[in-house]
Amino acid sequence: MTEAARPAPPLAPPLPAPTTPGFSPWFTPVRIALIVWAAMSLVAIVARWHAIATIELSDTDDAMRMAQVRDLLAGQGWWDLTQYRVNPAGGGVLMHWSRIVDAPLALAILLLKPLLGQGLAEQVVMTLWPPLLGAALSVACVRGYRHLSDRRISYVVPLYLVSAAFIVIQLRPLRVDHHGWQIFLAMLIMGQALRPASARAGLIGGVSAAALLAISIEGLPIVALFAALAALRWALHARADDRARLAGYMGGLAGGAALLQFLTRGPAGLAGHWCDALSAPYIAAFAAAAALVFVIVRVDPARRWTRFAALGGAGALAAGALVAVEPLCAAGPFATLDPIVVQYWYRNVLEGQPVWASSATTVLFVIVPSIVGLAGSLLAWRASDSAEDRRNWATVTAALLGAAVLSLLVLRAAGTAQLFALPGSAWLGLHIWTRARSIAALLPRVAVSAAAALTLPLLGGLAAAAIAGLAFPAVKAAQNEKEKSVAEQTCIDPVTVAALDRLPPTVMLTPIDLGAPLIFWTHHAVVATPHHRNREAMADTLRIFIGDPAKAEALVRKQKATLIVYCPTANDFSQYRRVSKASLAAHLYAGTPPGWLERVPMPGDSGLAVWRVRPAR
Repeated sequence: MTEAARPAPPLAPPLPAPTTPGFSPWFTPVRIALIVWAAMSLVAIVARWHAIATIELSDTDDAMRMAQVRDLLAGQGWWDLTQYRVNPAGGGVLMHWSRIVDAPLALAILLLKPLLGQGLAEQVVMTLWPPLLGAALSVACVRGYRHLSDRRISYVVPLYLVSAAFIVIQLRPLRVDHHGWQIFLAMLIMGQALRPASARAGLIGGVSAAALLAISIEGLPIVALFAALAALRWALHARADDRARLAGYMGGLAGGAALLQFLTRGPAGLAGHWCDALSAPYIAAFAAAAALVFVIVRVDPARRWTRFAALGGAGALAAGALVAVEPLCAAGPFATLDPIVVQYWYRNVLEGQPVWASSATTVLFVIVPSIVGLAGSLLAWRASDSAEDRRNWATVTAALLGAAVLSLLVLRAAGTAQLFALPGSAWLGLHIWTRARSIAALLPRVAVSAAAALTLPLLGGLAAAAIAGLAFPAVKAAQNEKEKSVAEQTCIDPVTVAALDRLPPTVMLTPIDLGAPLIFWTHHAVVATPHHRNREAMADTLRIFIGDPAKAEALVRKQKATLIVYCPTANDFSQYRRVSKASLAAHLYAGTPPGWLERVPMPGDSGLAVWRVRPAR
């Protein structure tokens, strides 16, 4: 064969076939992932059937999300994200959420409505969409983690995924808010970071990062982490493919952020100066950083220290651009909250607080999977033979370490931390299991096999909690505490809600956590919901309930509320009435209302209390 006739060498050596004795070739990692996820989802649907049948929403954001979707289907503009039934006295509240999350829900309801009607279509979509998003996540995990050294990981990672409690809980039926999207997009970013370096991999990762930020600016630390990892790879080794990945990531991030912001919020979204959502300050920061990175990689400095210094300058330029466009962003998205809102609302939103604000059991379920995943990732890195495998495990380790630290500071980040812990946990479990199979004696083999099972996030957390409960009585007591049910938190039942919905449209004053469910279940407006942009109305609501009844009347009339509605057993109302025995909440609970209120009888046995504001004299 002549030199010209020889076939071109492959771009990369083929991956070795995974060791899967006993498996039919039909059982590919993707098919296994879908089967495992489908089985878990079916169990979840059966277990939550009562909640599905009654649409028992366990989170206020799910209720508000559906209200936003309903408004869109009713004709509200695509670029108009104002909730006009929240704080109507103030003209409504511009939500910081994204149409990216609304779009599939609205489209599915629109398609099913002619067949099922609006109500049943919503119920079906709210039941099936979260598991479908979870199925996409499961496939993304398989495809992303297949690039790691032990190819068996792609076969077993679906099992680890369905045992990751902080991930599964965000993808259960009726959970239609954006947290599942955050985890899914974080996996897409990770998947591209593990692919062979190229401009295409960087571009896809950057666009995925932009989508994550368009959905929630909470993803900024993860986006910045992967930008830093891409920059570090190139700064250390000056490889052309790493340079292309870095440029692609920054270009995808900057361009994708601007494009997605325009598509989902329009020109006003590009001009807005919000610190709690993707807007002009962040877009300016990404554009500035990307422009300087393009210059740096074009110059391609030969010295390592020069590359590090230049990339550090790009980071500093991004921070400078952010603060220059909107100085308030330096203080964080919640800096403008009224102190009374911080004290009586924000500090009680546990998912936004450090992990140590939660129970000891929650702390263990957060940190144990991260520790197991980190140990497995480090051991896998040490055992890797090739430089590329070591780089990939180093990427997993760094991403997990960053996400784990973030999960300690903000509880809601635990899902992403568990996502990045999956491959290390799976590697460790596989190697312990392999070791167990080589042990001849029965009891040691069973003991080592059990140790392999404890690398699963749920089992490892349960084991740690059980041990801690035996060692520390306080932990055991906390485990036995029973959380209030959704019914106890909202006092919502079909009979009461139907009666409330039959009343003429009005503005209701409710404790903050009850506002969103009543927006979902009735046609009325409310003064406040647990969404921080409505900070003035939230502060008024708190001052009304915890303040003197005589002073509360003026604030109630200022907010144009004609009904006061509350659930006596809800945590927030219980907190309000304990502030002072002279507060309005305490008087209402004791059945001694001020003269400007009169009781509205409600049918049903839910306990929902409704009071009418008498006309001003």
